[in-house]
Amino acid sequence: MKSKTVCAGLLFLIAAAAVNGFGFGVTTTVPTTRLQTRYTGLSSPIFLTNAGDGTRRIFIVERGGIIKVVQPGSNTPTTFLNISTLTTVDGERGLLGLAFHPQYKTNRRFFVYYTLPAPDGSLRISEFEASPSNPNVALTTVKPIITIPHSTNSNHNGGTIAFGPDGFLYAAPGDGGGGNDPPNNAQNINSLLGKVLRIDVDVPAGQTAPYLIPSTNPFAGTTPGADEIYAVGVRNPFRWSFDRGGTNQLWLADVGQNSWEEVDVIVNGGNYGWRVYEGFVCTGLDANLCTPTNYVQPVFVYSSENTTSRCSITGGYVYRGTQGTLPNGSYIYGDYCTGEILLWHGGQQIPLHDIADFNLVSFGEDEDGELYVVQANTGIVQKVVPAKASADFDGDFRTDLSVFRPGNNTWYIRSTSTNAISIQPFGAAGDIPTAEDYDGDRKTDIAVFRPSTGVWFYIRSSDVTFNVVGWGETGDIPAAGDYDGNARSDFVVFRPSNGRWYTRRSSDGSFTTAQWGVAGDVPVPGDYDGDGKYDIAVWRPTDGRWYSINSANDGIKVNGWGETNDIPATGDFDGDGRNDLVVFRPSTNVWYLKRSVDNTFVTANWGAAGDIPVVGDYDNDNRDDIAVFRPANGIWYVIGSTSGITQYGGWGVPGDIPVPSVDNP
Repeated sequence: MKSKTVCAGLLFLIAAAAVNGFGFGVTTTVPTTRLQTRYTGLSSPIFLTNAGDGTRRIFIVERGGIIKVVQPGSNTPTTFLNISTLTTVDGERGLLGLAFHPQYKTNRRFFVYYTLPAPDGSLRISEFEASPSNPNVALTTVKPIITIPHSTNSNHNGGTIAFGPDGFLYAAPGDGGGGNDPPNNAQNINSLLGKVLRIDVDVPAGQTAPYLIPSTNPFAGTTPGADEIYAVGVRNPFRWSFDRGGTNQLWLADVGQNSWEEVDVIVNGGNYGWRVYEGFVCTGLDANLCTPTNYVQPVFVYSSENTTSRCSITGGYVYRGTQGTLPNGSYIYGDYCTGEILLWHGGQQIPLHDIADFNLVSFGEDEDGELYVVQANTGIVQKVVPAKASADFDGDFRTDLSVFRPGNNTWYIRSTSTNAISIQPFGAAGDIPTAEDYDGDRKTDIAVFRPSTGVWFYIRSSDVTFNVVGWGETGDIPAAGDYDGNARSDFVVFRPSNGRWYTRRSSDGSFTTAQWGVAGDVPVPGDYDGDGKYDIAVWRPTDGRWYSINSANDGIKVNGWGETNDIPATGDFDGDGRNDLVVFRPSTNVWYLKRSVDNTFVTANWGAAGDIPVVGDYDNDNRDDIAVFRPANGIWYVIGSTSGITQYGGWGVPGDIPVPSVDNP
């Protein structure tokens, strides 16, 4: 990385496609996202990844030499491996990368990338194994795999290692540091610095070599050049990744010298130009070699020449997540100095977020392909999540004032941001409102479940089409939500007569059932483990307990929170991406909250006799708000988690069903 004076101002973007030159301006739109804080109190976190073993655990690398592991549904990291005696933090040195073997689930092997203590500073990849008796702790036995001398400068170490789709281990050391690569390491095919490397760590039993050379490496065997080299001509490829979809391309962000930051797609034998080129521009360091056709051109670049703004690209991932957070196939990346997060999509660079605390050192990817942002100085990790709110019919990420009137089967909707009014007849006598996002456009759809026939009727907000789905029977309780994590609500019913849940998945149309609950239980589905999927859950008034099945690992949880006659009112009140246990007690008009972020208890006196809880995000801050609807006067009383106390008057009459009361956040 490079050090420059930091300014949060937005520089003019220059995007370039390798085959069609430069393009200017931003016209492509992408879905709005939010940064949701997941893990805090970390010590210089520098990377996040997953093991790909189906456990859905998160692993966080701390630069000082510690790897943390976080269990599904938890926000408390524990130590997986401590190698702080093997490395030191000096300049850009330390523990930098982590990669799990493709067969980690069965062989327990993983690899780390770190620098040896100063003054040596060599780059080393070592192998470790997880404990056979405790998968959340690694054995401390270290097996060095490869060591690359790097003592002259403490910077330009690279930082990422990863297994490719071919099963080989890739690494990308920087050029050795120092301005303009004085030894010209990046173009020296006998040096491993300034290269992308590829080795085979699956050495057959009986052989003593720490690794083998893939036969298709460009300089393998008798061909002049270092056998380990896969591609040449990179400067400081700190963060890069393989696309888990498409053709599994390797997307590499290369930090520039003083003028251009670039992103390359790496191919076997490619020469990416440094130090002859920086981005598309000839550096003049080797002017006689400036022939563009001799090098692989960047996919795109941006300027870092202004010393008061951007200075160092942080590479990310091609988005292939299941939850539709970003356009499929788009590439997320950022700048270390400004903290800006950007997206390469449709041939354009599109700003997404601007982190005020800067120090954007890495992105991360979980098993679902969802993305995280790692900030070193603040010690926090945030997840990139879709911006959305329950009962949000106009897509402004605020819960709307909305009621269904059984007397005339009409929906009355009033936008909380614009006060625009919509009146829509839809339904029949006895229908139950089941407003959810069934088409994945991040807007709530008008919908009802008809118990007399077991049929769902809904209007897709994306194209205003009318749809009918048969799913359920008389006596069922609708419990729609996104259980499969594809950003579209599934058709789900809870059958009190047999305590069974019936789910029709929107992702593939398949059917699932689960025995969970007894007669008298209240369905309270929501995302209690923070994996972006609804969990099956019930609240039992007879004992005041919440019973849930975590979708992340099928773990069962039982929590005592509430008493008979309470009304469950779950939602994410602390903004950590997990539903909190919440009840409203009509006898005292008191709310009781158990916060998932820290297990603390909060109470709030809010409401009056006959009020109906209408939890939702009314102020667009990614946290649900305490709120009630008072049928006696049609007033909504809200305690905005950011905006404070607000009253919305004159929207509803006695007998109306407030939609937020049935659209679980």
